[in-house]
Amino acid sequence: MAKISLIQGLKQSQKIALTPQLLKAIKFLELNNIELNNYLDEEILENPLIKKLENDDVNYLVEDNFSEDSNVGLSDNDSNLLQKSNEGNPAFETNNLYDFSYSSNDSNNILEDTIPFEQSIYEIISEQVNIFINNKYEKLIAFALMEYVEPNGYLKVPIEELAADLNIESLKIEKVLSILKSFEPLGIFSQNLEEFLKIQLKMENKLTAPMNILIDNLSKLLSGSISSLENDCGVERKEILSMVEIIKKCHSAPIDNVEDLSLNLSPPDIIVQREKKSWNVTLNEETLPKIIVLRNYWEELSKKKLSKDDKKYLASNFLAGKGIVKALEQRAATILKVAKMIVEKQVNFLEKGIMHLHPMTLKDIAEELNIHESTVSRITNSKTISTPRGAFELKFFFSTSLSSNSNLNGLSSKSVKEKIFRLINNEGSTILSDDKLSNILNEQGINVARRTVAKYREELTLPPSHQRKRLKRLAL
Repeated sequence: MAKISLIQGLKQSQKIALTPQLLKAIKFLELNNIELNNYLDEEILENPLIKKLENDDVNYLVEDNFSEDSNVGLSDNDSNLLQKSNEGNPAFETNNLYDFSYSSNDSNNILEDTIPFEQSIYEIISEQVNIFINNKYEKLIAFALMEYVEPNGYLKVPIEELAADLNIESLKIEKVLSILKSFEPLGIFSQNLEEFLKIQLKMENKLTAPMNILIDNLSKLLSGSISSLENDCGVERKEILSMVEIIKKCHSAPIDNVEDLSLNLSPPDIIVQREKKSWNVTLNEETLPKIIVLRNYWEELSKKKLSKDDKKYLASNFLAGKGIVKALEQRAATILKVAKMIVEKQVNFLEKGIMHLHPMTLKDIAEELNIHESTVSRITNSKTISTPRGAFELKFFFSTSLSSNSNLNGLSSKSVKEKIFRLINNEGSTILSDDKLSNILNEQGINVARRTVAKYREELTLPPSHQRKRLKRLAL
């Protein structure tokens, strides 16, 4: 029979301590530049020893860099206090924080790899808010509503839900929303297709009473119930078809093309440009935050006679400031490193278009750069990249692979969606069912099942074949 006993012993092991500073550094990776700027504004209010630099102060940023062991102007007691504050704190041992080595030379490269970017639609709308809305409370509501706008320009969240989320009365939201709907681009903040169509037709003085009724009954139009629409609108079939032709010329969304969609995104964190035969990847200088520690201020204060608590407060803020600067440098280096690898793998997309998007996963990038997959995930979930083909979220470039006889690496699911879109868009008089689409793709060497075609078609918001047949008959 085995004896159970307690034996006391020593065991050595390595662990990563998730200190508040380390958690803050990880949080920096998750935020895009705009969110990071807002976060740092709050940090600056709490820490008197750090300052945010404007774009014109880059030289000052480089000159103000200090060495890790720089304690100029400190007395022996102050140096000891600073050392004690730093002991046992892994937040400033950040060379391996993001699983890659970092050198001081990289900091200079990051500053060189930044270029300004054009104004985004978010900023354009913000300017209109500042000009046309004077009430401070209504301005706050307007900026809050901007966060709910979809990439195509619609605001599809019901007012009751917005009121609950923002803890604001529905009437106040409706008042602000009525102002926002008058902004450019035309129809921005529209809550549905019907409303957007009416805005366009009203601008062209074509929103007659029968047209208004027709737009309110688009579901009948989709089902081909022309006789019912004749009764509702009080006009003949010929007039109904004439109004349909007018509606066809309208835009389907306030932002309904790739160029407008790229403007709708927040200012990009990364910019890709063509340079001769290569692609240049840079960080966006306009939104990239630059923080320095006010060393001279710290040295001046350290010479004064201060209480022990005051000295401890200054020492902790000085170390926190150094940690923020180091974390920001490593964040920039990591983002740039991941972005360059993504661009390297998606050169065919940049040169030839979406049909040549390379299937890629987070794990692929992580293995190439020898970093953790979660690091790649944190970066790609919130960052945007501007390319000659438009602006995209970084996660756009990651998609599953579908087997292909003509491509050993397989095809990106986004490429297959594009093929389906083109086939339906060019189907002519012969309407293609999901089964026929699947057969065509299989004949082209793309192994995709009918249910997968149906899934992709629905994601593209394309109607099924029987609805497309009705619309085709209606058009004739």
